[in-house]
Parts: sequence; C-alpha cells; structure tokens
Amino acid sequence: MKIANLSYRNIIFDLGNVLVKLDEQATMRGFERLGLGKFEHIRENPEALRLFQGMGIGRVSDREFFDGFRRLTGSAATDEQITDAANAMLLYIPDKKKRILLALRAAGYKTFLLSNTIDLHWHYCVEHLFPMDGYTIKDYFDRTFVSQEMHMKKPDDEIFQTVIAETGIRPADTLFIDDLEVNCQAAERNGIHSFQNKSFEDWEKIICIPNGANKD
Repeated sequence: MKIANLSYRNIIFDLGNVLVKLDEQATMRGFERLGLGKFEHIRENPEALRLFQGMGIGRVSDREFFDGFRRLTGSAATDEQITDAANAMLLYIPDKKKRILLALRAAGYKTFLLSNTIDLHWHYCVEHLFPMDGYTIKDYFDRTFVSQEMHMKKPDDEIFQTVIAETGIRPADTLFIDDLEVNCQAAERNGIHSFQNKSFEDWEKIICIPNGANKD
C-alpha cells in the first residue's frame, strides 16, 4: 500500500467533508423553518453559535440545546424537529470510503477518527451512516476521538497530545487528514504529518490499496 509516496503506520481521519458529505445549508434552511431566521452559517447568530460550540465540547447537553433553541426562536419546535434540522447537513458516507477504511485496517494500518462534533451528529453518523453490510463504526477504527466526549477541540494542541498519549502512536509515523487548514497546521505543530482534504474525494487519491478497495 502506498500513501502519498511515504510510509505511515497510523492514519487519523476527520469526519465532516472527509468521510461524511456535508450540506451545511440544509441545516440552516431547517433552522430557518423552525424560526431561527435566515442565516448563511450558524456562526452568524452568536447565541445559536454558543449553543453549538457548547455542545461540541460537551458543555451543553441535548436537553439544554433543545430548550435553548426554543428560547432563541420563540418556537414550539419539538426535540425531534430540532434534531432533524440539525442533522440535515449529514448527507452520506460513500461505501467506497468505508471499504478503504476496512482495507487499511486489514493491511495492518492503525486508523483513528478525530472530530469536532456534537452529540446529535455523532449518534446519527454511528447509527445511520457508518453501517454497511453488517460492519459498524467499530470495524473502521482502532479508536474514535470526538470533541464532545473529550471536552476539548481541534485545533487546540491539547486534543492532539491526548490522542498521541492515549494511543501510543509515534507522530512521525502518523498522517492526519482534515478539510481545514488550521487543523492540519495544528497537527503539524504536534509532529504529525497532515493532508488537507480540499475536495471531498481528495484523500482517496493519495491512498493506493492493492486490492482495489479505493476504486469505483
């Protein structure tokens, strides 16, 4: 197997726009229908952003998020409606990407997931997007690290140092794949090689698996 013409033993994957195809506008449209108002991105509404950021590091519970959203919008939206709107951005994980993850582990690579995510998104991905032909998220990764469980987030050095310490991986033998430059810079700052996934399929092009798992 060849990865970017270099030898790695460990690969750390981001979730959104690396494994999961995202449409953030779908969530904003859903929130607009529930009374939030029209915004291009959640960061344009400071109070809504505070709720999301709090959820992202596990400081705001689902219940607090639902209640906070209703206070913010003055709506009577149900928990289910808010959840559906929040998760609308999560479109799919292509089976091809799942097959590559399985092939990497079968070839002896250690694979990890490191994501800034909220509880609602994480459970939706685990329950609905990762399953394939009897495989579950446990089959794709040696460990998963998510911000809302760790109470820390990328691009802070702390989260990378925690992953290194808890897995025992050698940073020089590790590749980190993320769609955001700032997160890649943080990985490099902590001795981990990085690849910025600017387009959804980019990282698939740098991995060559002899059994053809990364081919259509």
